[in-house]
Amino acid sequence: MAAPIPCASLKKAGIIVAIVEIVLCILAVYGLFANWLRYGSKYFFWWLIGIISVVILLLAIALMLYAICRESPRWLIPHLSAQIFLILFLIVLTIIVAFLLLFQAYAGIRNLLGVTHETTSDDSTFLLGIMIIVIYPAIAILECFFLYIVYKLYKHLQQYEKLRTGYPSDNLKRSHWTTVGKMPVDDKHGAPELGHLYLYNQENEESRYGADVEPTYQNQPHRY
Repeated sequence: MAAPIPCASLKKAGIIVAIVEIVLCILAVYGLFANWLRYGSKYFFWWLIGIISVVILLLAIALMLYAICRESPRWLIPHLSAQIFLILFLIVLTIIVAFLLLFQAYAGIRNLLGVTHETTSDDSTFLLGIMIIVIYPAIAILECFFLYIVYKLYKHLQQYEKLRTGYPSDNLKRSHWTTVGKMPVDDKHGAPELGHLYLYNQENEESRYGADVEPTYQNQPHRY
């Protein structure tokens, strides 16, 4: 069985996931604006849907970072939901485009992507479909890996939440400390409550037996 991943490593991995997804969102926004400038007002509806989707993804990423900072698992649920939806969307879109390419239904691909025949030829549509079949599954696989990381982080934070039950203060550092017995007076004296076996409480023994009498202590061999 593989060793469990430390929670600190999962937090760092979650931050890396957020950074990569932000970069993907930036690339998506760049592509949306480039297509809008290329295809004009006919692309506005798809541009608006894309921008709204990017905003939702950025909001989910922000909530994930907040969950990491606050160590609260419930704030990871929106990001997990967004990841699942994105993976399914990419897979379904890839399958649809693959079938349309198989039957050479280039007009269907253009309608699906919000472009027109006047701006995109059949050859360009074919290349665009190939790019979708290659790039979208790669992003879906990457998001599946990210989904695994975020899910593991979610489970770890759930464990922290259970440990923190009954101790709402953050000053407790997610731990409940108890003391066992009294601490030693100094480094020359032990404490029986802590399991020390060497001489302890020497002052009290000297006052009991006298300074010239050497007492016999527990765990000390008798002299004959």
